[in-house]
Amino acid sequence: CLAVLLGLSQRAFADAVQKAESWFANVTTLRAAFSQIASEGSAAEGRLVMRRPNRMKITYNSTPPLALITTPVWLHVDQPDVRQLISYPIGETPLALILTDPVSLRPAGHETIVTERTGGITQIAINKDNGEGAGRLILEFTNRPFQLRRWTVEDVAGVKTSVTLQNL
Repeated sequence: CLAVLLGLSQRAFADAVQKAESWFANVTTLRAAFSQIASEGSAAEGRLVMRRPNRMKITYNSTPPLALITTPVWLHVDQPDVRQLISYPIGETPLALILTDPVSLRPAGHETIVTERTGGITQIAINKDNGEGAGRLILEFTNRPFQLRRWTVEDVAGVKTSVTLQNL
C-alpha cells in the first residue's frame, strides 16, 4: 500500500513540474504589474516584461528610477539617475532557471520540492545548498488557469524577496 502511495506521490510531483515547464515553454511574451516585498520589510511596485528565452525587464516605480534587465549572459542593474550600470552573470541568479530554453525545474545539483497549497495553488521550490547560485527559488502557480502567480527568492543569508504578479 505504501509503495502505491509513493508512486502516486512521485507521479503527482512529475506532473506538476512538467506542467510548469510546459507553461514556460509556451510563453513567448509576458507583461504584468508586480508587487515586491522583502523579508526586512521593504516594498516596491513596478512592471515586468518578459520575452522568452533570456529576456526580462523589471522596471520599478521608484524615485530614483531602477530597472533590472537580462540578456542571455547578464543581469544588469540600471540606475540611470546616477549613470550606473552593475552587471552580474545571469547564471548566478535564480532568474536563469526560468529564462533558459528549455526551462528545467529539476536542474542538476538542485533539489525540487512540489507542494499543493489550499486555494488551488501549486508551489515548486528549487533549492541549492551551496556553490554558485546557492539559495532557493519558490514558484507559485494558480491551478485554474495554470499560470505563474508569484516567485520568492531566498538567498544564502536567509533574506527572502517575494514578487507577486498582477494583471498577467
